[in-house]
Amino acid sequence: MNHPRIVLNVVSNGLLFISLFNVVKSQPTISEIMPPNNTSNGSTVNHMLLLRDNLFDAYGSVYVRPVRDGKSTTVVTFRMLLHSLLDMDTKNQRFKISTWVKMTWRDEFLQWNSSEYGGIDVIHVPAASVWRPDITLHSNTEDTFELVKPDTFVELRPEGTVVWYVPIIYGSTCLQHVRYFPFDRQECTMKFSSWAYDGAALEPQAEAGADAEQIRFAENGVWSFISVTNEVITEYFPCCPEPYYHLEFTIVFQRNAGFYVTYLILPCCFLSALSLLVFLLPPDCGEKLTLSITNLLALVVFQQLIAETMPPNGNELPLLGTYFLAMIIMVCVSVVGTVLVISISHNSTQMHPWIKTLFLDVLSKVVCLKVDMDTEGSEPTPHKMTNGSTSFDEGNLNSGYNELSAVTNTDNGISSMTSTDPNIAKILRIMAFMKNEMVSQSDKENRQLLWKQVSKVIDRCLFIILVIYALAISLTIGTYIYMGSETVQEHDE
Repeated sequence: MNHPRIVLNVVSNGLLFISLFNVVKSQPTISEIMPPNNTSNGSTVNHMLLLRDNLFDAYGSVYVRPVRDGKSTTVVTFRMLLHSLLDMDTKNQRFKISTWVKMTWRDEFLQWNSSEYGGIDVIHVPAASVWRPDITLHSNTEDTFELVKPDTFVELRPEGTVVWYVPIIYGSTCLQHVRYFPFDRQECTMKFSSWAYDGAALEPQAEAGADAEQIRFAENGVWSFISVTNEVITEYFPCCPEPYYHLEFTIVFQRNAGFYVTYLILPCCFLSALSLLVFLLPPDCGEKLTLSITNLLALVVFQQLIAETMPPNGNELPLLGTYFLAMIIMVCVSVVGTVLVISISHNSTQMHPWIKTLFLDVLSKVVCLKVDMDTEGSEPTPHKMTNGSTSFDEGNLNSGYNELSAVTNTDNGISSMTSTDPNIAKILRIMAFMKNEMVSQSDKENRQLLWKQVSKVIDRCLFIILVIYALAISLTIGTYIYMGSETVQEHDE
């Protein structure tokens, strides 16, 4: 009795299945609904996800060198392009640069057949998910060692090539050569190598070709970029038979000297010239010494500015500092000479004949200075003495004294007036005393005039000597700096 019911159920189920099949068959497919591009994108994404899962499911630790044979060598191609010079600390002999670094190596565990994954030949994964070479800067000066952007990616290719582009800020030591400051060039050497692996396990190489050329550089206001070169150096140590490879980059910078010429060198030259003009002032001018000391203090300040900039390097002193020292010596000599000239110009003692012959007869002609010699051997010039409101003229006094003396010495008896009238005798004594004083004062002034002439000759001699000294020092040091800087440029080229 159940057989007819069973047959009925089977027939009804079959009819239901046929109807559902027809409904499904009548519906449009995904390819008919979605455009062809979206189908391709979806397939690419699926293939990329699948490829990533297949690569990293069995990748292993990121701290193990990715080779199947532990004796094989991993070759790392290193490229460093300079972006900008952040700081050049001349005093502490270090510098900081911003760079674009590219490292390329082969990972034997990250290989695939692109035809099996929709033709995918490049994928990008986080750099922290793969092994990376520990290429380290040896001459590092930063607390954090290297400032690397943390969230960087690496580029993977089917043959296992890994390319890592990363911006890095390096701080390194740089031995400063300041002999030709501020026209100097600085060569900074940066040595890179693996910190953990020897040359048998990891070999760094410098990238060559157009991709490694330095064609862009953010100019710095103080320094100009000249060139960058690299070479691989192989070293052996007594402890180990394996070689150790170091990649050295030599970066050359040229200092822009315009700022230092304008604010350091030219003011020093003007102060030195101003120090020479001191000897053109009159010997009895009190401002001579003040001007000399002021110039000396200004030069000392300029020298301190240079000393604060330069490193404390005893093996190589800047020529500009030597020039400032020479100018300070010149100003010190001018101060001593000024004191000597002022002291001589106020001298009133009797002049020795050899001094007169040397300075007034010989040196005055050598330095082309005309000397007034009328005071030597001449009669005392008329001189006026003032006592309160009464003025005495030396010429009138001599004339009156002579007339009064002639009257008192006549033979007509009038000479007895000196004995009968004590006032006349007193007047004669006073007049004789005043005459002697005036003659003595005139002689003293004549001697002072001679000493002033000598001081003028000394002034002119010091002026000529220091002018020759300043020109010689300036030309010598200037020529030395120019030739030295040219030699350095030719060597770099």
